[in-house]
Amino acid sequence: MHYLSDYQTFNSTQELNANVDAHLKSNAFSLNDTDRAALNTIARYAVKFAGAAHLKATTLAKLIDKSEKTARRIVNKLAELGIIEKVATMRKVNGGKGANILRVLPFKRNELRATRNDQSTLSNREKREKPTETTAQTTKNENEPFNSINLSKNNVLDTSVIPSQALKSSLPSEIYDAMERYFDAEGIYKYYGILLRAKRSIHNDIIIEDNATPFVETFFNAILKYKQRKLRSLENYLYRAWQTTTSQVLRQNASVEPSPVPDYDWLND
Repeated sequence: MHYLSDYQTFNSTQELNANVDAHLKSNAFSLNDTDRAALNTIARYAVKFAGAAHLKATTLAKLIDKSEKTARRIVNKLAELGIIEKVATMRKVNGGKGANILRVLPFKRNELRATRNDQSTLSNREKREKPTETTAQTTKNENEPFNSINLSKNNVLDTSVIPSQALKSSLPSEIYDAMERYFDAEGIYKYYGILLRAKRSIHNDIIIEDNATPFVETFFNAILKYKQRKLRSLENYLYRAWQTTTSQVLRQNASVEPSPVPDYDWLND
């Protein structure tokens, strides 16, 4: 039996390709063209033993027409994102470290939530660092889009039964599509609420639908940092990052006059 058979991660080439495609879509804002070319190249060399390839950095560099340093950087990046796994090997004859076996990992839709659950040591820290939320209520601005999910403040929402379809039809499509890659309905509801609070703490008249791209880019940047374990609290980071994004959008939209308003909890609006 070939040694790579012990490292294959899929039962067929079709399964390998489907998972590579899922990784590419999920990490669309984290991978550049060279990163994607490298992943596709690794996948092509991982066909015989679906998911496993014994590929030297020098070989990968030549295949993607980049330097060996760049090839190593890309491999490390793909490993940090949970797309591939590097398995160290030893040379049988002379000893010493050999080329890594690269394993394409199965795509896990709930990978981000699973990672967060594993980081139990951060739970208390996140509670302490949760952004302060005022209970003051704000009159809804007439310019605020209807698709921000209106809830009666006399009703209690059971977020465990939020229908995904209702969220999809209520949120800006770009925001929903971005968050749906990583969260279920409850998570989407939560993080969209953080977005609205952050936006309104800076300016109440910014329309998210008209400026979706920078908010989405901020979200994907935060996800990448969280996967790389560079953040202690995803919620806090996003709140501050979206505040910064709102300020940047304000500067770009010179026609919008600042009119800051108190923050409020959109769940009870």
